[in-house]
Amino acid sequence: MTTAWRTLVRRDRFMTMAWSSQWRWFMPPHSWPKLGLAGLALVLALLAAGCLAPAPEGDRMQVVTTIAPLADMVHNVGGDYVEVTVIVPPGAEPHTFEPTPSQMRIMESADLYVKNGAGLETWIELMVGDHISVVDSSKGVDLIFGEGGAERSAPDPHIWLSPRNGMIQVENIYKALADADPIHEEYYAQNRDSYLKTLQDLDSDLGKRLGRAHRRVFIVQHPAFSYLARDYGLVQVPLSVDEKEPGPRHMATVVDLVSSSNVSAIFVEPQFNPKSAQVIADETGCNVLEIDPLPENYTAGLRHAGEMIAESLEA
Repeated sequence: MTTAWRTLVRRDRFMTMAWSSQWRWFMPPHSWPKLGLAGLALVLALLAAGCLAPAPEGDRMQVVTTIAPLADMVHNVGGDYVEVTVIVPPGAEPHTFEPTPSQMRIMESADLYVKNGAGLETWIELMVGDHISVVDSSKGVDLIFGEGGAERSAPDPHIWLSPRNGMIQVENIYKALADADPIHEEYYAQNRDSYLKTLQDLDSDLGKRLGRAHRRVFIVQHPAFSYLARDYGLVQVPLSVDEKEPGPRHMATVVDLVSSSNVSAIFVEPQFNPKSAQVIADETGCNVLEIDPLPENYTAGLRHAGEMIAESLEA
């Protein structure tokens, strides 16, 4: 079966789902002419008016994402018509993650795979078959290159840690859902617009809060906040370089920076060992604070991260 034909089959399934979930009986679209003109007009009127019940759990579009923030985006756009599975579990490090056989089976049975892109999922092409639609949520994002070390030529993959990038990712997710399930395109569009408004408000709030800070430099264990720093005119200084623990020379440089710039905190992540950050904190007296870059609630987690960084710059 060709990829194009599989796409048509998927679309037919979701159109059938919309009808059968409301009336609890199965009538595929190719049999609608049997209804007659009056019956078909009623069907089209119901569909146009959005008078459709939420899909039963077993009939929802099966969407797989790499990380929890992407899953939250899909949930907010797809609502009642999607069921989302996250591949990278809480606490795992997505850069080095490798799916288990059971996770590979879940990926193989999905209708749609939403990947972060920007080089995060180096394993994706080997794991997902041609029959699964793969959506690159990074399409259209202005990527940052060369962060974390002079020899790093790959893009920084942490695009979701910026509400402005998040808006682009949400738009890409909406287009993919609407393409796979056109019968509910208006529903997805309404959800997208509502969620984009939430992200616009978050962007505005963080811009105001971070704009008031009198210091502009913040220190992180892992360089995950490059896009947030770019958006709001900040300078991110990472401890790790090229995904490696800092050497003595870099540690000494950071210690001097903490002392000379009155840095109040070093931000660590639950996915990494905070030992090097704690060594610097013990020597300088600054705090070690944890920020999770992979929150299940995307907007709440990003707001919390931005506010913690703002507080450290204001202290």
